[in-house]
Parts: sequence; structure tokens; C-alpha cells
Amino acid sequence: MHNNNSLAPGRLPAVVLACAGAPEGDLNIVRSLGEQGVPVIVLGEYADPPSRYSRHCIEFLQLPDFDGQPQALLDTLADLARRHGGPLPIFPSADPDLDVLNRIRETARPHVRWTMAEPALVTALMDKRAFSELAIRFDLPVPRTFTPTTLDEVECIADMLSFPAIVKPSLPTAWKHPELPREIRTAKAIVLQSREELLRVCRTVAPWGLALILQEYVPGDDSAHYDVHAFIDQQGVARATFCGRKWRIQPPHVGSGCYVESLHEPALEAMVIDILQRLDYRGIANLNFKRHSVSGEFKLLEINARVSQWTILTTRAGVNLPWMAYRDVCGLAQEAPLPRHTGLWYISGKNDFRAIRGYVREGVWTWCGYLRSLLKRPIVFQVLSLRDLGPALHLTVHWIAEKMRLRSPS
Repeated sequence: MHNNNSLAPGRLPAVVLACAGAPEGDLNIVRSLGEQGVPVIVLGEYADPPSRYSRHCIEFLQLPDFDGQPQALLDTLADLARRHGGPLPIFPSADPDLDVLNRIRETARPHVRWTMAEPALVTALMDKRAFSELAIRFDLPVPRTFTPTTLDEVECIADMLSFPAIVKPSLPTAWKHPELPREIRTAKAIVLQSREELLRVCRTVAPWGLALILQEYVPGDDSAHYDVHAFIDQQGVARATFCGRKWRIQPPHVGSGCYVESLHEPALEAMVIDILQRLDYRGIANLNFKRHSVSGEFKLLEINARVSQWTILTTRAGVNLPWMAYRDVCGLAQEAPLPRHTGLWYISGKNDFRAIRGYVREGVWTWCGYLRSLLKRPIVFQVLSLRDLGPALHLTVHWIAEKMRLRSPS
């Protein structure tokens, strides 16, 4: 447990989930809330999420495999509500968190103040097959998409597709089977260069069901990827938008932004508000786009009903979405928006270093270009913050201990 004298007295604690394998988003939320005086309780699947060591974390509880043990999560949320005198605001930080909260939503309602969209909409956005149907129904600007259910259908679609193309799991967990090759099991999406490659991937996953979608590839390099973050309050009022451009992505071409610039794209941000209001959306949203290198059109790739993995850039730019969501569900009036800062740069050091090695091999970046990019100012680091040194110190000590263990004689 940590003491933090900056926490506002009497302010209701917020609960942040930290699932295994996605350590970025929870720390972003903890800092975004804690800096506004909100005490934060972190529920982690593993023992040492960096957010546990934040000065804003007043309590850490480990719940191993809460994705697969929803009753344990439900019991913990009920206990926290009892201890703190009522339901607490809760924030998922990654897709597994979002999925398990969505599954227990009705039974957990007495213990939780929901910061997320309605369950049916969350389900439709997480299931890419359902999302493709939603896109048709609401005329969303998505690339042409196919949802085959048999290998015969895949072969027919392959004859209509131009390559490169994209294949994605229809659900975040659809390809997590331990018997699948690692490059498929860990992929958010795979860029396919040929008909033969498409058939090979589909035949590999077919024994576990063809839980996938095929999509036309939007031409353009990784710097054509843009995200718009937004918050729609419970009355349907759009309170804020923020745009970031991804210059590097990990894994390259199909991963999350690890080197991102804050900017202002008024037309794109207006499009996002229109999309969310057509969907009758409430809460925090993160929409991923890619700009077509020929037509200049922004094509919608997905909508995430949660913060992004680099939402700390959004907060540092003056658009603190977790704080807005907290105020909304706690019945507090929204504050006047702060001036928005463009030209800020975000870096997730370890992920960005992994990404640059791939880009250098491809000839997209050089090491000199990478080093120059690190000199951009002002820069926002994923872990290192002079306002909150605990997570960075913990990771540094852990890294040193691991290196010493590996070097010690057996």
C-alpha cells in the first residue's frame, strides 16, 4: 500500500484492472486519475504490474487469471464496494479486462460504476465479425471486409482479393490456442502477400474454427496510422477528442503505437464524433484509422471501447479521458477543457526499440534516424515520469536483478 498526500480527501477510489501481457494501459490510467487526486486500487493478474508501484496506487490486489476466473473478480469487486461504502468506478486497460467485465456486467452492477459502453455494443465492437455487420448497417468508412466460415469460402474470397491483404482473429482470444504457431497465436493481424499465404494461415487455424475476418489492405506505410480518442458522456454529449499519429508500431505494421505524435485533425475528429453518436456510444473510445496513400481517405480499422496503450500522451496533451469518465460516473460536473497541446511525442522505450530493429531490417528507418527521433521535444515516456518514479525504479531494479541472475554461475 502506498501513501499519497496529494489525494483529495473523501474522493471515491477508482479500480483499475491490469491483465497479464498488457502492462501499458493500466499505468496510464492510474497516473491520469491519481494526478487529479483520485486514489486508485489496482487489481492485477500478475504480481508485479508497474502500476502497483505508482505513488497513486493506494492498494494492490493480485487475482491470478481473473479473465478465466470471473467469479473471483466479482467477489473482489463486491468486497471493495462494501469496504468503501458503495459501487466504485472501474476502468479496463486492455481487451481481456474489457471482455471479462462485459461478461459479469449485470451481476456486478451493484458494486461498480461503469465507465464503458453498453454490453451489446462492447460485444459487437470486440467481435470483428459483428463489427463488420455494424459497419455495413451504419455505413462506417471501413475497408472491404469478408467473414468466411469455411475453407471453401476462403478460396472463393481469395480469388476476389487483391494482395497484400489483412487477416485478423474475429475475437482477441480466438487465436490463443497453445498448439497454434507463436507468430499466429500472438498476432493482432497478419499482412498477407499472396493467395497461398492466405490459404496457409486459414488452414492452420481451421481446426479450432475459422474465427477470422479478411480485409482489403489500405496502402500506406506505418506513419499513415492515426488514432482518435474520444469521450461521450452519459447524456450523449461529446466532451473531448484527441488525435495521435503513429510513426512507429510494435509489431511493425500490425501492432500498437510505440512512437506517436499528438496533432489536430479537425475533419477526422468530427467524423469520429459523428460515428460514435450514430452508434449511440457512451464512455471512452479509441478509434484506429489508416490514411489511404492514394485517395487520402481515412479508413476505419477498429473501435476499441477503452483507452489505448498510449493514453498518457492524451492526458499530457490536456485531454484527460479517464478523469472525464470518473467525473461523469460519479455525478461530478465536467471541468472546462484545458488548452490542447500538439507537437508532443510519446515513446514506449522497450517496445520502440523492438520495433526499430524490424524497421531497420526492412530499410524503412536507419539507426541514425531512430536516434534523431529520440531528440524530439517535448517527449512523454511510457514508464519514466519525474512525477511518479516508482514504476521506473521497480523495472530498473528488476532488470538488473534478472541480468545478475543470468550471469551468476550455475
